Amino acid sequence: MKNMVFPPINEREQALQTLSQLEVISQISGSQEDLRKIVAFLKHEHREVRYTAAEILGKLGERVKPYIPSIIELLTDTDRYIHFAGIEALSCLKEIAIDAAPQLVALLDHPAWDVRYDVIEVLAEIRAEACIPQIVERLEDHDSRVRFAAVEALGQLGEVTSMYIPQIAARRIAHHLEDEDPMVRSLAAQVLENLGNVAKAYIPQISERLGDSDPIVRAAAVVALGYLGKEAKKNGHICQLALQQIAVLFTDREPAVRSTALKIVGEMGEDTKMYIPLSIADQIADSLQDHEPQVRAAAVEAMGKLGYMNHAYIPQVAACLNDSDSLVRASTLIALGNLECFIHDYVPHIRACLTDQEPMVSSAAQEVLNILYESMR
Repeated sequence: MKNMVFPPINEREQALQTLSQLEVISQISGSQEDLRKIVAFLKHEHREVRYTAAEILGKLGERVKPYIPSIIELLTDTDRYIHFAGIEALSCLKEIAIDAAPQLVALLDHPAWDVRYDVIEVLAEIRAEACIPQIVERLEDHDSRVRFAAVEALGQLGEVTSMYIPQIAARRIAHHLEDEDPMVRSLAAQVLENLGNVAKAYIPQISERLGDSDPIVRAAAVVALGYLGKEAKKNGHICQLALQQIAVLFTDREPAVRSTALKIVGEMGEDTKMYIPLSIADQIADSLQDHEPQVRAAAVEAMGKLGYMNHAYIPQVAACLNDSDSLVRASTLIALGNLECFIHDYVPHIRACLTDQEPMVSSAAQEVLNILYESMR
């Protein structure tokens, strides 16, 4: 039998094998020499080798700290695949990479939009809070993709943004409610929601987005207004302003926007129900007849959550137990369960739902009956 001849291992495969061995050895020995060998592969000619080297370094924790500048250099690689390697490695290292934040900030002026974008993403991932002012500057970037990244990063960093530069950050983010890119406008509304008290001054600007041409922006504005209105529960004027603005979208042309508006009013909850005028309650009741089931379900949930049911509304809610859509029937049962002290006359109707062919309806009926029986003990 002739000796079998195996093809030579090519350079890429050899490098990947070596990296695999170095990863195991370095985890056992903790040798800086082994780490330096892995770092050297970040400059290998094959992209897969560079990516793998970065991936390994991201797993090795504190020992990698002296080599983080070499990982950051990957963000300027002309190969987008290598950018992702750098982002993932730095994101894994998190606070270990904080000391290298100045090197990252220097790249915010890089001529390539994707480098600026990636740097902002990394700064948010490692929670480089001291760099928030520099991220805010990127809100004025000439590329909408970078502006989007900046808004998203500030939202990811949350209320700490307002601790550093409260009015400046909120004002600049509010400015992007007028951005030409609908995704930026939508995200600006979401971020203002996350900024808390400092963003309440911008409720009028957020309200203007309720009339935006893009349904995603309108929905984001509704959510932001609902949250800010709920947080301002001690300020009746702000609550009423938010509720009145949101109610406008109960009749929006897009079903998703109508249902979002109804859900948000419901989620504003017990603390704000005192500010809901009867006219808005009537509008929610009207939505029980909407031609879209997702809207009817949201309307009945809102009626139940707000609990401002006088006897005039309960029959309209209970009638939804006969809705053709199972989601609406199940939502109605949940709403009735939230109104237990008012619904004893409807127990037979609830019992009838135990035989509903849809499991989510029959199980909801059983849950409501259990609540009622428990309350009667």
